[in-house]
Amino acid sequence: MIDFDVLYKEIKKTEDCEWLEDADLKSLDYAFYPDSITWKINTQVTYSGKCLDILLYLNFPKDFPFSFPKIFINRECYEPISYIPHINEDLSVCVFDDGLNPMMPKSNIKEVLEFMISKVKNIIVQSGNIKYKKVEFLREFKAYWELKYSHQDEISKSGLHSIDLMHSDTIMGLRFTNKLLYNTEYFLSSVENEIVKIKEVAKRCDVKYEELSIVEIGNKFIEPPYERTVSETISIIKEAGEFSKFKEFFRTIDYNNILIIFKNKSNSVTEYYGWYYRNIITPSRKHGGFRNSISKVDHLLALYNKDKRVFRITFNNISLNRLQKRTSGYIENQKSVVISGLGSVGSNLIYFLRNLPVNKFHLIDKELLAVENIKRHYSGLTRINDFKAEVLKDELENFHPFYELSTRNQSVNNVIIDEPDFLNDCDIHIVAIGNTNVEQFILHNLQNKRLLKPTLIYWVEPYLASGQILFVLPEDSQRAIDLINMNQFPYSVLANYKEQINETYIIEGSCQSGYFPYSSTYLTQFLASTFQFLKFHLLDAEYSTSKIYSWIGDKNLILEKGLILSDFGKNHSSFEQVINNL
Repeated sequence: MIDFDVLYKEIKKTEDCEWLEDADLKSLDYAFYPDSITWKINTQVTYSGKCLDILLYLNFPKDFPFSFPKIFINRECYEPISYIPHINEDLSVCVFDDGLNPMMPKSNIKEVLEFMISKVKNIIVQSGNIKYKKVEFLREFKAYWELKYSHQDEISKSGLHSIDLMHSDTIMGLRFTNKLLYNTEYFLSSVENEIVKIKEVAKRCDVKYEELSIVEIGNKFIEPPYERTVSETISIIKEAGEFSKFKEFFRTIDYNNILIIFKNKSNSVTEYYGWYYRNIITPSRKHGGFRNSISKVDHLLALYNKDKRVFRITFNNISLNRLQKRTSGYIENQKSVVISGLGSVGSNLIYFLRNLPVNKFHLIDKELLAVENIKRHYSGLTRINDFKAEVLKDELENFHPFYELSTRNQSVNNVIIDEPDFLNDCDIHIVAIGNTNVEQFILHNLQNKRLLKPTLIYWVEPYLASGQILFVLPEDSQRAIDLINMNQFPYSVLANYKEQINETYIIEGSCQSGYFPYSSTYLTQFLASTFQFLKFHLLDAEYSTSKIYSWIGDKNLILEKGLILSDFGKNHSSFEQVINNL
């Protein structure tokens, strides 16, 4: 535990420090940690060539020193010199970047506190340099753009965009009018197909929308405050040379559907911001009076509107490239996958596939999602009696609206016969049906070149005695057929599988309700353990050799159930992975 009395005495040697009592804290309106210790520090700094008295509050969390304290600048001291980079809305100072996961050196706590106080002072001192302030404000533009500067100021964070900077000449947009879509009111894109997809999603979600007219200008906001009146923004538009376009839009378009945007490129990404006009007063002409020919722009600049504050808006980037770079740090080539069979195995593969650079999914399954599927399925009770393919399509669309998603609610055999290109359009075919006849049909069509792409066949044994993956290149399809046609698959963990059917096949009520049991826990363990092989074959050409991957399950469970192990099962350990060439 920290002895705050000793620490306080040490800090007082270098700083004018005072311990605040509870009564003092109640009179202060700052976002201090609850039930915390707070010290007041009186200090001086040089700002723009002048010596300033500054009052700081050093606030310790209850779990100090396992969390860093906060330093706040006194409101009355800050107002004359505001705005300063690295000062949050609650007047706390950004001393450390939390994303860098700074560690508190427990043996040097006094030095850490002295460093933090010194850094806060330095932030204030540097802010007296106009050039420094401009650079830092552009770097932290988002934080200051989203500050509320007065009671009249209005800020919206309900914007999304997927603007492709390579094709940003024409930016299109939608405004959702009756309710939000993805907790968003505005959406922008420079790709027409993305606008079409968002419209489709909106219709399915009963979200109404209107198309936007957009004026793009350069960033004219150098330093805060960024609050602007209607008349001030009209001046900005005129200065940018876009007033004629802006005025033309108002001939036919409502105030709510005209958006002014700009980009900030000071960081490693290009961010989009903007504003719009809302709650604009447009008095109707008097009955019997002269014809009212005043334009919408004239209304904006009239006395009853010109001093209103515009609504500022931030747009967050949801493009696949940006999200992938935000996750992995680099851009990978996108792949495409067709999945036949979206039951327990196929549906749960979706989780793993969506964490790979895959942007196109073709989904095939003729079955409806049933109650008995839920415990092992990727989806839940709200989608009972819906086609599994449609259920997984909606799940993927919820993760990202710009996946290319297509479904076929029929057997894969019929799709192969009637529409082989639905499978051949993708880079790889994943089969998770668990039906040997269907697997043979797929392999025969791979052999006769009706199907053209590498194929991954997944299946599991009862009680997940093993999980198997067969990776088959088209030229090796005959060997795969021969392997499947063998009386006993050589890598099964259960011996004499057909002779143990009564111990592994459970029937509920009728001959159509039978199933082989295995837990979702072992299923997840199997899929996670073999994920690396799925990744290799999808992304890395080096692994283009037909393989058999066998994951050994919990042998103790198999023996407890009175089941007999094969020689292969006896020779390998529980949870071992065995790889063989086909």
